[in-house]
Amino acid sequence: MERVAFLRSKIEQVMKAYLEELNQSSNETIRFESVIDPNGQHFQIIALGWENEKRVFNLLFHLDIIDGKIWVQEDKMENSIAELLVEHGVSKKDIVLAYFPEYHRQFTEYAVD
Repeated sequence: MERVAFLRSKIEQVMKAYLEELNQSSNETIRFESVIDPNGQHFQIIALGWENEKRVFNLLFHLDIIDGKIWVQEDKMENSIAELLVEHGVSKKDIVLAYFPEYHRQFTEYAVD
């Protein structure tokens, strides 16, 4: 439980810092929101609004905490969410790049599972 609390706090730190950066640089028609499911350990940042009469709804990243590791399910950020987590003190061995097939993960610097 202590491990999950540590990982959760690091994810929330990264999300808060990244949201502040995004909202400072965004225009008035698009906003960024965090989505946190405290019971299921799911974390997302989404972009929503309007741009030139087109609806914007984009998932920037989705993270889960599974078996004491952070699983990066999706990452559409300019700077890798995994790298930001490492910069905030999370070990690469505690991050799984789930968007890669299992056989490919062994070739990354991150956890396989």
